[in-house]
Amino acid sequence: MATPILTSEEVRLFLQDRQELNTLSLGIRFTPEMIEQAMINTVDYYNLMNPPLGIMYSLEDFPYRSLLLLGTAAYLLRSGAINEAANQLTYAADGVQVNDKDKAQIFMSLSKDMQEDFKALGQQIKMNQNIAAVYGVKHSEYIYRRRY
Repeated sequence: MATPILTSEEVRLFLQDRQELNTLSLGIRFTPEMIEQAMINTVDYYNLMNPPLGIMYSLEDFPYRSLLLLGTAAYLLRSGAINEAANQLTYAADGVQVNDKDKAQIFMSLSKDMQEDFKALGQQIKMNQNIAAVYGVKHSEYIYRRRY
């Protein structure tokens, strides 16, 4: 695989998925394979979004770092929510109740927010590209003005 514009370390930094910060899970939550698959899914979703562009991007030539980061984080948090929900077990001993896998709702809410941001920005970019393809690009005359 060629190098994408976003690395798994950058995604981990954004999600604060570091061993020293994950005291309850005792390690990193998202593996490099999970991050790579989330990036692939994000690019695929962008390619299928309306309006169609006639261009199919791959992970290696996807041009928008921040859009890729938003979509990847949304996929990873949704995956984390699935894991949390599947492994949720509430137990109590000596009057103390423990819920160590009760973050499914939080992860899903964060995922939905990021997915909505991803969709809105992605559709705006695609719409602008479609308009530019039809009408061309007209820059303001102020672009040629010298700054003093």
